[in-house]
Amino acid sequence: MSFQFGPTPDPEESLMEVYHYKNAVDDYERDGALQDSPMLKHWFVINVCDVLLGEDAMYKYSPQELFEKLEEYSKDAQAFTDMCEEHDCRVTLDDMEYQRQCSH
Repeated sequence: MSFQFGPTPDPEESLMEVYHYKNAVDDYERDGALQDSPMLKHWFVINVCDVLLGEDAMYKYSPQELFEKLEEYSKDAQAFTDMCEEHDCRVTLDDMEYQRQCSH
């Protein structure tokens, strides 16, 4: 899954909207850009929600539900990391398949 930018505006309708769109796309790799790029911030929230709970999640779930799911995933990831450290395991991504490699 890659970051999805919003739809490209029509230059015949609004050159200013095209200008803001280009700036937001350019800001994608700039540190701190979410603080001062409202369009990029909106796209970012949509993308995070989609990664978290699937397509259009931002429109299907309340902010509370999204935040609770994010907390749950964070706790699960931490538990997994702790388990791997305890058992000296490594998880690698190879051709989109997870392989578990343990020293035990």
